[in-house]
Amino acid sequence: MSSIFAESQWSSVRAQVKCEWDKISYAELELTRNNPEYLTALVQERYNLEEDDARQRVQAFFDSL
Repeated sequence: MSSIFAESQWSSVRAQVKCEWDKISYAELELTRNNPEYLTALVQERYNLEEDDARQRVQAFFDSL
């Protein structure tokens, strides 16, 4: 999963992630920086998804960037 971004890109990426998954706070998003597994876990928890479904959604999101 390609989610490693330069610091200069993170605020833009974070804003896009927040738009996609608004149930995740900005503070939590800061903790997900360059950690797609943590983001996947948050998406799974907040949106009541199976782990594989959450992983696929996060992967598709980052692939679309």
